[in-house]
Amino acid sequence: MMKRYVSACLPWWPSQRHDRNTRRQGQSGSPDDDALALVIRGAGGQRLHAVNRTAARLGLTPGLTLTDARARVPALVTAPADDRGDIRALTALARWSGRWSPVVAPDPAGPGLDGLILDITGCTRLFGGETALLDAMMEGFAELGFSVRLAAAPTIGLAWGAARFDPDSRNRPLCIDPDTAADRLAALPVEALRLAEGVSSRLRALGLTRAGLLLQQPRAALARRFGLDLPRRLDQARGQESEPLDPIRPARAFHSSLRFAEPVPGLDPIKTALPHLVGPVCDQLTNAGRGARRLVLSLVGSNGRAVRVAIGTAAAERDSGHIIRLLGESLDRLEADFGLGVEALHLTAPSTAAFTARQARLDGTPGEEATSHLVDRLRLRLGETGVRRAASRESWFPERASGWRTADHAQDIYVTTSPGLPLKRPLLLLDRPEPVEALAEVPDGPPRVFVWRRVRHRIAHAEGPERIAPEWWRPARSGQPLLSRDYFHVETAEGHRFWLYRAGLYGRETDVPCWFVHGVS
Repeated sequence: MMKRYVSACLPWWPSQRHDRNTRRQGQSGSPDDDALALVIRGAGGQRLHAVNRTAARLGLTPGLTLTDARARVPALVTAPADDRGDIRALTALARWSGRWSPVVAPDPAGPGLDGLILDITGCTRLFGGETALLDAMMEGFAELGFSVRLAAAPTIGLAWGAARFDPDSRNRPLCIDPDTAADRLAALPVEALRLAEGVSSRLRALGLTRAGLLLQQPRAALARRFGLDLPRRLDQARGQESEPLDPIRPARAFHSSLRFAEPVPGLDPIKTALPHLVGPVCDQLTNAGRGARRLVLSLVGSNGRAVRVAIGTAAAERDSGHIIRLLGESLDRLEADFGLGVEALHLTAPSTAAFTARQARLDGTPGEEATSHLVDRLRLRLGETGVRRAASRESWFPERASGWRTADHAQDIYVTTSPGLPLKRPLLLLDRPEPVEALAEVPDGPPRVFVWRRVRHRIAHAEGPERIAPEWWRPARSGQPLLSRDYFHVETAEGHRFWLYRAGLYGRETDVPCWFVHGVS
């Protein structure tokens, strides 16, 4: 199947978005017949970042200083530019455009703030042909209040250049057939090749104003004088070199969509439709032997707004009933304006893991699956980091051998068992060892008396030592040397049991070793 791409160019995107947002908020915005420019601070003061159609007709262009712009157009209306807001809005517009193709990406050309790229391969038959699809796209953008120029071509480069520089795309969508692609490319100006800044002006200075003139030149000479990017762009536009596309929705993601004949008000009908959306995704996961670790539900409103609801699972999950319950609880917390209602639903599983069969317990008590479902519901209510579980990891030092981690089943540095054989440890382990004053009869033996928290304890019985050597591969903290530890289980005359250790050895690592209480039994 031959690849087909559509480039949707929004020539006045930043200024159109500013006008649209201003009118939507009920503020006094700039009318369409007023010259509007968005300004940004740059070298030499404020400069124009984007202009609307009226300002462009008056000769204003991006990059012009604000002083020069006001000298040419005294009635110019200005507003501060919002680059990050443009990127977020363009990404949301790309999600909304997923109604026409599952593969949509913000424009890959710099600065990447004025258009979208859609891979419509195999999608045209769903809309009655490529022409009907482009007409539907034109109407959809117009309903949102955006002017757009559309061009469909066999390559991304040709579609991008035709949407911006081909005069036939100004008033209607342009469909470029493979038979006419070469002639269309040859007629485009050199600016349509997405070259680095300054290369187009150097080409024009030499009289190479059209892509067709470049195709007649030796490739080696072009690469030697203008760099390897020029012949690469020519090859990409002709389809002789592939060009990657980074869609906002991964192509391999497990996905299902549902469209309503009319906008659906309220969330109750959406909850009713969830089984029809979750079922296909679970079937895809089952056929692939995978389970979902993260699912994203996108709700597309009649006002063009796309709202995403994301849920995570503690383990690989493909139980449709459990997923529907999690999505339903997430929708209960959703507060968003969808205009007249929700038009379409999209469910994807961007993160998956290998699914391992779970065996139910013979005694009927809740097993691993029930525990995982409980954790999912708690995390949904308390947050991703609100539920933790105790875990151990491979370290002989007691304070590092245990800790807390997020309540999921992903593998990391933590393990489920301690290294080696089970060790005798106290019932209560202090977060930090507390120093004590101890007196030992034998330098390497247990203490006979120690003072902890102003209480004197006389030891009646002792067991040990258990020597734990320092982890030489870990750096010392604050320049302190790494000392070995000798642990003792001791019992006092009153019957209290403690877990003590001596840091360092007499005459070898330190002259006066220190004693600490690390646990209480």
